[in-house]
Amino acid sequence: MPRHAFVFALVLLPLAACADGQAPAAPAAVAPAVAGAPERPAKLGLCTACHGDDGTSRTPGTPHLGGQDQLYLERALADYRSGKRQHVPMTSLANALQPADIQALAAWYAAQPGFAGSVP
Repeated sequence: MPRHAFVFALVLLPLAACADGQAPAAPAAVAPAVAGAPERPAKLGLCTACHGDDGTSRTPGTPHLGGQDQLYLERALADYRSGKRQHVPMTSLANALQPADIQALAAWYAAQPGFAGSVP
């Protein structure tokens, strides 16, 4: 779709649909996502070399974390710490994290957009 058609469909069409000329209210899901966005975790640097700041891996065979379920990410890191999951680099890094770090990292990556295509 050409960009101008997309802008028209996204912005102008809903405005035209309002009988009284007033802009429609923003969806409720938009405001909390911005207002509740997690802070950048202090320990994010431990993850970015393999998983990227936004959770999009640049390394073949390394999973994308952006958009993953927060509870899943917390459990995975806890499993690396406990030895239930085995991967030497991940176990080493997870053992350097406190529970608050794990929660912050999981919240950060869960709030990132999911992987949507090819990586340069």
